[in-house]
Amino acid sequence: MLFLGTWKLISWQVTQSDGTIQYPYGKDVVGYLIYTADGYVSAQIMDPNRHQSDPSFPIEPAAAQTLPEPDRVRAYSTYLAYCGTYTIEGNTVTHHVDAGLVPSWTGSDQVRPFRFEQGRLIIEPGRDRLIWDRAVTHG
Repeated sequence: MLFLGTWKLISWQVTQSDGTIQYPYGKDVVGYLIYTADGYVSAQIMDPNRHQSDPSFPIEPAAAQTLPEPDRVRAYSTYLAYCGTYTIEGNTVTHHVDAGLVPSWTGSDQVRPFRFEQGRLIIEPGRDRLIWDRAVTHG
């Protein structure tokens, strides 16, 4: 199946109602989309120019709960993540979200029209256009 594997985000653009193009996390957005053979999906997208928190802040996962609120707000607004399972019907992939940064997405179905173009995966939900290329590891 063409979907399986890891995809690296090349571009995320949104066409506004007046036709202008915006890049929600900048033109150098970073992201990965992973589809597994046993039906799981994981999506992570980030603005690489996001605000850096205090470098002395502990890296333990539980420490994230103690991040000062302004830092949490900035972190939340520059990162998108969710995971769950997926199904494909025709030219539509549906991500069945089990956990996500956006609370209202948890338990939802995110329907994504897609197509393949020159080896790239193009996903176009609504006014968004996300272009993914196969990830290649180095080393």
